[in-house]
Amino acid sequence: MPNASRYLEAGYTYHLTHRCHDRRFLLDTIRERNDYRRWLREGARRFGVPIYNYCLTSNHTHVIVHVDDPDAVSSMMQLASATVARHWNRLKGHEGSFWEHPFKCTIIQSGQHLLNCMRYVSLNMVRAGVVGHPSEWRWCGDDELTGRRSRYRLLAVERMLESLDIPSMAEFQHLYSEGIDDLLARRQFAREAAWTESLAVGDRLFVESAAKSIGRRRQFTYSDAETGTPNTFCVRETSPAYSSNKG
Repeated sequence: MPNASRYLEAGYTYHLTHRCHDRRFLLDTIRERNDYRRWLREGARRFGVPIYNYCLTSNHTHVIVHVDDPDAVSSMMQLASATVARHWNRLKGHEGSFWEHPFKCTIIQSGQHLLNCMRYVSLNMVRAGVVGHPSEWRWCGDDELTGRRSRYRLLAVERMLESLDIPSMAEFQHLYSEGIDDLLARRQFAREAAWTESLAVGDRLFVESAAKSIGRRRQFTYSDAETGTPNTFCVRETSPAYSSNKG
């Protein structure tokens, strides 16, 4: 899974993941998850980063963003992660690492692939067996995406609709919810590694273009992405300088 400091490029939508150090459950209380979400919202506002979806678990985070300015995205993620880590360390009298560094990123093609990734992120805690439906997990974007949350909103829904090429929020909510319900009915919400372990996910032309755009003399391999969606490919660096962490 690519290191964000090497791969963030303006003009792409990214799925960002950040794991607690040593896979520890350091976000396992309401306080820590609320604090992270509050500072993520503040970072998005302060640095002008459009967020499309998110899910905060007990030991890692998922955030889907559109990158207008790579430095702004890095600043937003740094604000949320560093503030939560500082508060937790002070509360616990701890001096060690809170996060694995840095956060990781995967480029997601706009349109249907992005919609599929958004559903995948929303279903994270269903996959973990914690809840039966995304609506039951307070720390994800499902309540905003379905119109149930009106205060302290985090998501940039107008920009999201542009990236999805969907004309209205009502149509989006129908497509999003219908897809979630269908996946739940068919019990097709297992982990799909391509969304978190790839450089890019999309159709073949898109992933080839993404790799070429940020390749910088690196070698890549292409494969079918096992996401249950036709015409979906992923690209990975052949001999990555990072370790593959499952998310």
